[in-house]
Amino acid sequence: MSDLFENALNSIKLGIDDYQSNDDRRPVSAIRNFYAGVLLLGKECLVRAAPDADPMDIIASHYRPVPDENGGLIHEPKGYSTIDLNEMRNRFKSFGIDWPEGDIKSLQKLRNDFEHFHSVAPTEKIRQAIAGCFPLVEGFFRNLEEDPAVALGEAWEVMLAEEAFFNRQKQECNSSFEKLPWGDSLSNTNEIACSNCGSTLIYQQDKGNSDPASIRGKCLACGEAITAEATVKLIVDAEHGVDDYISVKDGAEQIIHDCPECCEPTYVSGGDVNFCYFCDFSVEGECARCMCGLTVENQSVNNPNLCDYCDHMAEKIMRE
Repeated sequence: MSDLFENALNSIKLGIDDYQSNDDRRPVSAIRNFYAGVLLLGKECLVRAAPDADPMDIIASHYRPVPDENGGLIHEPKGYSTIDLNEMRNRFKSFGIDWPEGDIKSLQKLRNDFEHFHSVAPTEKIRQAIAGCFPLVEGFFRNLEEDPAVALGEAWEVMLAEEAFFNRQKQECNSSFEKLPWGDSLSNTNEIACSNCGSTLIYQQDKGNSDPASIRGKCLACGEAITAEATVKLIVDAEHGVDDYISVKDGAEQIIHDCPECCEPTYVSGGDVNFCYFCDFSVEGECARCMCGLTVENQSVNNPNLCDYCDHMAEKIMRE
């Protein structure tokens, strides 16, 4: 067993031990050790892909050009710093190694918050980070052709249990929205994030409620209460935020709009969707003057029966 692989296993085990501790000071150590172990595991994947090379030639972050004895040039590691997460992903690509699925960004953010802002993360948030990272760790072991149950022992059993427990919690949170008009069509609930702690465990307290305006949202991780308007906005951003960003970036119309009826930024117009998630208002019909189809983009703010152009022309005629 290489030193790198052994250090990776020890760091992950220490992280899990810290996580299970009742000591209030151990969560910081849990995230730090677990994150370090996952990175070391990824570096071991790279090192094993080129077994005859010096490990530092593979995982060094900085290199410097040095003349060789034949009039050519070689690059050797500069210093002892090794690649970070982004550099590792790029190096996986250069080595032709598939990057496994899994959310390590949440773990990285949690670790950075601890290191730089001295945040206090609730147990649920740490559980989510471990559960989200589980597929990535499993993928690294698959690349290494190692059995994680054998390599990690009890720590692996804890990770399995945490992933299963988090998934059950997430499923329960998601199901709390099913009675809402659009509840059964949600597909990106993993992108919903609490503005207070970043957890995706958002739910509505009354699971039988079917009125978006009556939602009493809450974060299971930190207990933060979320207004109906804010909860619906979180859902709209999770479901359509990426498409909205891409559409605007490509020079097309935005997808998410302020609703003409309730003024909330929860009106979606794109693809098969054309309504406000909060109040269910929908722009329909034709302009009374030019007969063009009315949309949330072209409907006049001053006269809902006209398009912007016709409303402008009508006002111009009246002024003349």
